[in-house]
Amino acid sequence: MIDILQYQRDYAACYADTSYITFIEKYLSTFNASEGKLMPFITFPRQKVFLKSIDENKCSIAIKHRQCGISTLSAAWTTAKITFANAENPENVLIIANKLEQASELLFKIRDFLLQVPRLYWGDEYFSIDPTSPKNTKDIFIKNSKTYLELFNGCKVYARSSGPNAARGVSAVSILIFDEAAFIEDGPSVYSSAVAATASVKKAKIIMVSTPNGKDALYYQTYRQALSHENNFNAVEFKWYQDLRYNKFLEWVKKDDKTGENEVIKEEVLDESGTIKYDEKRWREFEQKGYKPISPWYTDMCKSFNNDQVKIAQELDVSFLGSANNVVAPEFIEQQSKLNVRDKLETMADPLCEETWFYKKPIDGHRYVLGCDPSRGDSNDRTAIEVIDMDGRDENGMPIIEQVAEYVGKKLGNEIGILCVRYAELYNNAFIVVDGTGGVGDAALLTIIGTGYSNVFYDDSAQKNYTVQNPKNNELQYHDKMPGFHFQGNRYPVLSHFAGLIRNNEFKIRSVRVINELDTWIFKENTGRMDHMSGAHDDTITCLAMALFVMQFSINKLEKTINKDKAILNAYCVNTNVPTKPVQARKNPNQYMPQFISDNKTRARQNLPNSQFLWLFK
Repeated sequence: MIDILQYQRDYAACYADTSYITFIEKYLSTFNASEGKLMPFITFPRQKVFLKSIDENKCSIAIKHRQCGISTLSAAWTTAKITFANAENPENVLIIANKLEQASELLFKIRDFLLQVPRLYWGDEYFSIDPTSPKNTKDIFIKNSKTYLELFNGCKVYARSSGPNAARGVSAVSILIFDEAAFIEDGPSVYSSAVAATASVKKAKIIMVSTPNGKDALYYQTYRQALSHENNFNAVEFKWYQDLRYNKFLEWVKKDDKTGENEVIKEEVLDESGTIKYDEKRWREFEQKGYKPISPWYTDMCKSFNNDQVKIAQELDVSFLGSANNVVAPEFIEQQSKLNVRDKLETMADPLCEETWFYKKPIDGHRYVLGCDPSRGDSNDRTAIEVIDMDGRDENGMPIIEQVAEYVGKKLGNEIGILCVRYAELYNNAFIVVDGTGGVGDAALLTIIGTGYSNVFYDDSAQKNYTVQNPKNNELQYHDKMPGFHFQGNRYPVLSHFAGLIRNNEFKIRSVRVINELDTWIFKENTGRMDHMSGAHDDTITCLAMALFVMQFSINKLEKTINKDKAILNAYCVNTNVPTKPVQARKNPNQYMPQFISDNKTRARQNLPNSQFLWLFK
């Protein structure tokens, strides 16, 4: 006997859960390849994250490993949407894949899931408590083919192969699914024409799913921009070890650089089948420490790919392969991404500027450099502000140079100058370096100087001979210096220096926006120039490179000079019994004499207006 009241309760619970996790797990079954049979569709944690992303965002994109089941999950979610639709507001679903057979396969999954839905959900015309009633066998499909489904409630599902006419004849699309989007030929054109079909639907959903296929023009660019918050897609990453079917007997392996031996950490096994405790935070920490996940399933899959590292990277490790002419090789970008990238702080934000991401709060006594690469103001150019901690410490207390804050956006001129001063003052009166090449940064520089902030870099011609340790003229000549950094004659050494720091892991990148730019930072074929790919950006790269270059070859060199002068002054004062009151600066502003106080608790200072390095002597 069917309990109608219970069905009503279940219906209400499934309808209220707009992520449709309750509906999927209660009513749907899917084929489990590991078990070789149909099994209840129990979603694992990352699948739940993706379902919630679809519910909460207009556009969702998933990067997945092979056999992840996310296409099937998208079909299950679509089934729920169709189930709860009505004739006044039907769902129009468009599935696009590189091949028609692939799109049709997803349509078949939706059809099979619809047939699993209890008949009671379809209404009185399709259900009766009398098991012999013809209502219980009445077809819910008006049309049912390999490329098109139409249900009695007005919902329609189209399966199309990619092409400029993929959306032809389909209007008011409410759910648009791109399956294995990285393999769609001429992806941007296909995407543009298909998305146009959703324009009239206020709450249309767009779902993009794929395994990586190099740096294709549609999927890779969409995913990269989603991570940087440059488009309206929400990105969800699926790692194979987050899948409960594949992480049994999971181990973490790391090679000891000194001994050459592998350190192995085995996850605690909870039962005979190899089930382990699910702990994403712990696994993320292992990855950041350089450990690699291994399981029997992963090992077997690597063998099935003939241990082809390219295939393994794409199909299992969800890694986008770098082009052959990347300035920084893919393995070093991957190293930075796994070991150093962090989520932005939730406890620290600029309420007036959401494009600013903070990674670490300022620390008393630390020295900071703030680099600024202002935008030219055109649609393809962006402004970048980067804050670097010269005195950072890692988790083990070892000294590091690290990125601690970043702004990437469209602000210009005086707005950027105000932001620079705000963040510089926040980070212990950081030393500001603004790109003044071509006059683009003039407005920002004038604003910074106009506020009275004096800790600003003035161009130093000696940088063009940055390898010279003992220049003939060590005096600071301010009368012929210009505020700001100028790349003329410096571009190649500045960018090469930055690339070397990344390869050697001497600078810790915290922002995924920088990683995305490194992925598309290449040597141009015709000129050999280090530049971004067409349609990509390198604003954060040039900003960081400039700031790190100044830090290495100006700030550090000056510190050595001043420490040497301090030692000479100490010896002079001791040997000549000079009074301990401060030595006054020379009246000539083109020469300097650091103040000296015999009390060791006080550091020397330069007594110069607009001193470049006043912040070094707090």
